[in-house]
Amino acid sequence: ERIEDLAMTDLSDLLIFGLVVGLRLIVPLFIPRFPLPSIVAALVIDAVDQTVFQQFTNLDLAGYQTYDKALDIYYLTIAYVSTMRNWGGGFAFKVGRFLWYYRLIGVVIFEQTQYRWLLLVFPNTFEYYFIAIEAIRLRYNPLAFAHKRIIAIAAAIWIFIKLPQEWWIHVAKLDFTNAVKQHIFGVEPETKWMDAFTNRPLVSLALVIGAVAIVFAVRTFKKRLPTTDWSASYDSDVQNARLGWPAPAATATPTATFGVSFVEKAVLIGLVSTIFAMILPGVEAGPFAVIAAVAVLIAGNTVVSEFFARREIGWRSAGRQFVAMTAVNLALFFGWNLLWSGDEPPLPIAVTLFSVGLITLLTVLFDRYRDIGTTHSLATVTRGG
Repeated sequence: ERIEDLAMTDLSDLLIFGLVVGLRLIVPLFIPRFPLPSIVAALVIDAVDQTVFQQFTNLDLAGYQTYDKALDIYYLTIAYVSTMRNWGGGFAFKVGRFLWYYRLIGVVIFEQTQYRWLLLVFPNTFEYYFIAIEAIRLRYNPLAFAHKRIIAIAAAIWIFIKLPQEWWIHVAKLDFTNAVKQHIFGVEPETKWMDAFTNRPLVSLALVIGAVAIVFAVRTFKKRLPTTDWSASYDSDVQNARLGWPAPAATATPTATFGVSFVEKAVLIGLVSTIFAMILPGVEAGPFAVIAAVAVLIAGNTVVSEFFARREIGWRSAGRQFVAMTAVNLALFFGWNLLWSGDEPPLPIAVTLFSVGLITLLTVLFDRYRDIGTTHSLATVTRGG
């Protein structure tokens, strides 16, 4: 009976682990269409995943932190490419682009040096900036905001939110949930939350009253805001239609270019892949080797897209495009390994499939949303925006 119980426990642990990681992979895919609820959901799942594992499983989480960082980069990269689709290439987009690449470069330097103070110099301001702009887009048109207002939003997030948070997490190395349990509820960090709440019931009651007061204050503040530009909608296509932008086409025509967009795509996916290579176990390739391999894959993708474009062959769906380009990238990847791997050990098959899948996904999304964003920008110029 104990063996059966152990087997069931292990199975339930794996099911919970698979569910949480599956959510962390799937939820970000909704960010381009439903930006605000999806990014908030991804943020919440990221915040509670280890607590869920600690509370409901007996899993050894010693190596999970590395995967956690990789999954953070994953959903934030999707958030960035979604700004190409939804922000029209204006000033708000340009500020977001700077914040994102500034952070990516900082993470690469940190992973290379392991100096934790670098994360304070290169804070993840992009994430909360993205949330702020998408929250504004619910009822207002941020494209009409003055440049000074956009800069003020980014600066306020950088100085008053992210710098203290980065110091707390990466310099002081303090855990928020542990600090709350110890200093507010007076229990040890490993104590379950229900026991922590009951240990100091008056504190729990005060927190509930405080939460209600905050909700009341927010509702009062909202009533005093100026008249909104439109009724709230979480659907980016609805928001974009209100700006006079055409709806994204159901099918996509392959386009190929070795111009500026190719350079940005190579830099973006090269940086992201470099970070993954530094984080994930079993990868021994250096940054330059990773960037070179990614450049070969992206160039190969561009050649294939050119082949399809000249024959006027379109993609009937993003799913078919992803499957086709994954096959192409796997062939290119293994061909590159045969020619240039030398004495380096081969990557584990799981890491290989994950890496190629990630690169393909980001390439497909980048190309698709770049084209949509270009169409939106042209529509804005035509309308005199």
